[in-house]
Amino acid sequence: MIKKIAEPIIKQLEKFEKEFGDRPMAQLPQVKFVKEADMGDSPFMVGDIEVTDELLEKVEAYIQDEIEMMHKPTILH
Repeated sequence: MIKKIAEPIIKQLEKFEKEFGDRPMAQLPQVKFVKEADMGDSPFMVGDIEVTDELLEKVEAYIQDEIEMMHKPTILH
């Protein structure tokens, strides 16, 4: 589910990376989702997936990890 939600966002980030990737950045971009105030703590739907606050946090973390891998790949020995 996390990948299904995150993939379209990551694809857009990759497009921006291709367009603006040669510009120096002071820090890595960060992703933070903000729900509208009237939504409260209630889950919402993305396609056929019910998104809870917990799932949203996991999607944020997944996307942030992908951003870090784009900019600072790690090498495993």
